[in-house]
Amino acid sequence: MENLKKTIRKEDRRITRTRSALRQAFRDLVKDKGYDAVTIEEITERANLGRTTFYLHYHDKEDLLLEDFADKLLALVENASPRPLIQWFSKGEDNIVKAEFEMVLKSADLFQTITQEQSNTVYNRFRDIHVKTVSKLILQSPSIQERIQNVNFSHEFILNYYTGALWSSIVWWVEQGFTPEIEEMVNSFLTMFNPGLLLALSRERNW
Repeated sequence: MENLKKTIRKEDRRITRTRSALRQAFRDLVKDKGYDAVTIEEITERANLGRTTFYLHYHDKEDLLLEDFADKLLALVENASPRPLIQWFSKGEDNIVKAEFEMVLKSADLFQTITQEQSNTVYNRFRDIHVKTVSKLILQSPSIQERIQNVNFSHEFILNYYTGALWSSIVWWVEQGFTPEIEEMVNSFLTMFNPGLLLALSRERNW
């Protein structure tokens, strides 16, 4: 048993080192030549790894780019899921929108390059991550599924609307040099978004 634990820890460290090398190579290449121009082959060459190794960990470079974002979003949504949906977008300290802007700021250099190129593949993956993550959690809850039937809009429409508005806000924010401050961006976004969400949920105000 002890030998098995040591083997697992060794394997975990190896995976961590491999992914770290791929992420660093990717970030360096994006800075050098822009996001769209970077290829999988260049990433693996820079990281001194094989293409097969890359595909053991990632499906494509969008997967690599948004890996941390997807993991953190899942954790945020799982934490928020016991609360009514409208509280996910409240103006409190633990709202999802604020956390998303903070994640963008943490990777400011990458988002500066990506948003300049306006890559549709990145936006499509950004949208898919949101829709699939939240939809999965909604569909796992029978009580929420029952309440969805009383809402005027499908939850997929609401999530697509949200991600489109959020992405546009992120692009604008990056173009402005990450000003105004996060708190002001969150307040402005929620002031625009929440009235529509409340209207969509008008038949179930306690959802």
